[in-house]
Amino acid sequence: MVFDLWTDDKAPNNGAHGDPFLASPKPRAQQDRPPAPPSLGRQGSSAGPMVKLLLGRTGADFLLLLEETDGAAHWQTRSWSEGGVPAALAAKLEKMRTKNHHVNEVSFGAAGEWFVHGVDAGGTSTFSWWDSAFAASRQLRKWTALPESRLHVAFGDEGRWLILQGHNGFCGAEHVAAGLQKRIRKLHDAKGTIGVVRLLPGGAYFIADSQGSQWAGLGGEVAAELARRGDKVCSAPGEPSIAAGEVL
Repeated sequence: MVFDLWTDDKAPNNGAHGDPFLASPKPRAQQDRPPAPPSLGRQGSSAGPMVKLLLGRTGADFLLLLEETDGAAHWQTRSWSEGGVPAALAAKLEKMRTKNHHVNEVSFGAAGEWFVHGVDAGGTSTFSWWDSAFAASRQLRKWTALPESRLHVAFGDEGRWLILQGHNGFCGAEHVAAGLQKRIRKLHDAKGTIGVVRLLPGGAYFIADSQGSQWAGLGGEVAAELARRGDKVCSAPGEPSIAAGEVL
């Protein structure tokens, strides 16, 4: 099945909204607190090494990025399991290594989808590459023309995907979880900031943003651990289980 990019003149049935799950960024509200965890960066960090770990279909499939510094110089170390990431992505990461390009954003999906966004050694030019069969290639081409903006792609199962651009711009597949769509729309309207979004198997998700965090469909142990991170947890409407909740 092909999952079309949503456009203003071709909006899928989306409950009460009826409008496409697509919006350009709005300016960030002044009262926003920075989302946690912070996005991966190369320069200006005083926190020491940072780690980004992406897992594939099994715990043995991984892609690891390490941001390292000795106090004077900064560099990035990358490693991945053999066969654990799409072959085209592995080849692109190796080519970026030979050219000393820095990876700012990278992601891949269970069906072989992938995306990588990086910058050259001088920090003056940005580059983006992705799976040519990706349903939202047109939107990616549009948003990659804005080099100063953050660009992230999250892949889920069964063709779910979500693109984040800038502080709160978004574009997603029509069957991204309704609760996540509602959260993102509300955040966009409030000029908030989207920090981290993960699309998980079976339509489960996690989001951390300037208003807190929310999740649904997670296993009991994972959800309980997330709940312990905050002072107040609210179960999502219609889902009394701790597997769905919110930390404010």
